[in-house]
Amino acid sequence: MSTARLELLIADLKNHTIVERASSPSFVQVQDKSRIYQTGMERIIASVTGFQQILADYGVKNYGFWGSQQLINDITARYLAEQIYNRTGLHITWLSTSQLNYFRAVSLMGHSREAQGLSTQTTYLLYIGSASASLMKFHNLEYIQGWNIRLDYHEIDKLYQTLRNATNDPAEIIEDYIGSKLDYLGNELDESRDKDSECTLVLQGFAGMNNYFLSDEERTEKISTKKYLALIEKLEHSSMTDIQKKLHVDSATARHVLPGSMITRRLQSHIRADKVWLTRLNVWDGLALQVARDQGMLKHNIEAITLTSSINLAHHYLSDDGHRKMSVRLALHIFDQLKKLHHLGTRDRLLLEIGANVADIGNFISQYEHYHHSYYILKAHPIIGLSDKENSIIAELARYHSAEAPAVEQYHYGTLDADVQMRVAKLVAILRLADALDDSHQQKISRLTVSLREHEVVLTAYASQDLALEEWAFDKKSQLFYEVYGLKAVLKQRRSEA
Repeated sequence: MSTARLELLIADLKNHTIVERASSPSFVQVQDKSRIYQTGMERIIASVTGFQQILADYGVKNYGFWGSQQLINDITARYLAEQIYNRTGLHITWLSTSQLNYFRAVSLMGHSREAQGLSTQTTYLLYIGSASASLMKFHNLEYIQGWNIRLDYHEIDKLYQTLRNATNDPAEIIEDYIGSKLDYLGNELDESRDKDSECTLVLQGFAGMNNYFLSDEERTEKISTKKYLALIEKLEHSSMTDIQKKLHVDSATARHVLPGSMITRRLQSHIRADKVWLTRLNVWDGLALQVARDQGMLKHNIEAITLTSSINLAHHYLSDDGHRKMSVRLALHIFDQLKKLHHLGTRDRLLLEIGANVADIGNFISQYEHYHHSYYILKAHPIIGLSDKENSIIAELARYHSAEAPAVEQYHYGTLDADVQMRVAKLVAILRLADALDDSHQQKISRLTVSLREHEVVLTAYASQDLALEEWAFDKKSQLFYEVYGLKAVLKQRRSEA
């Protein structure tokens, strides 16, 4: 369920093929975007009930229900989930903006047939929807970085409706408005552009253009940049009625064409793409691939997007790469050796790895209390593929990995759910040990063994150099481990050859 409509996708996960697609009528856009689901609840229930009948007709028993939480807060999400469950028997899983962007990226990377020709070049994926817009960069189909853009169809349409009776040329003002939201991105795109690499711009969420260029059976279509720009220039000088006739779309879709064209043209002036790809691949295609991956039917390591995002963030903020890699290696080793103690799962292991990657990014601003800076950078730059709750955990790991330990009287930690507080405490206790073991940032330890005993956990570090600084830091930072797990962490050194 997006903020525009409900969609049903029935997929053969084993063969990675689409069996059936269906969609509801578009939601009626309301002035208060945060109430779009409440206003359309009867339509939502009717659509879900109809989709359940289609699933029954196909004999599908393994299915899930996901929804975009971009416009609603956690409390509203819980209220809506309860209403939907009471009337349909379905539990909805809400997806954050970073998760939605992740599934959009997965939809492109995971469909190798559609992505042929993108594996040896730079690719930008532009999505525009009724609640948000985003731009993601890939090289050789590996995720590089992403930007959330403060533009969406609904907001631009509201502006257009306001201006149409107040000015002779609302399009010019809308163009200025779009430019003001994209100017900050232009310089970064100019600086990062690889002039020697072929570049493709992939467009998602461009329903009008899809209708014009793609047949009903096609999911992607390559178009020359020159041809695409010529069309949008013509459309920008056309009336809404002419756009509807030209693209064979309804009035709601036609209103999205001009802002989509303006955004594309503005970004293209910086990206300089050689080709444009239109695609119908979207979040639900990415979700299907993720389910296939979770059930062992897909070998492609799509989760690498999330890890890559954290590593690239560390590089962007010039983190000490040697210390970062050592902290990750030691933290994961300690985690793996203490499974019987912490009882955490593979998702928590991923969060620990991400937390170790980004813990020190605050040093970019100041080494003094750098963990504070790491915290608010991460609150402003959520990691792609993680839920809002998981991104909060990452920020807390960075906040408490160094000098200070989590305490309930601290507002941001104290307001977390009790189960999240415990996950944070368990992971931070491990990360603090790993961070202490490379306190000198000299990567002295060549090997580490972990022994779980009745009253203590013994970590034996093999190093040729003296570990006096690491021992001092370990003694300070291991106190939280004792408070959380009730066992004393003890560090011993074994001399190894240089």
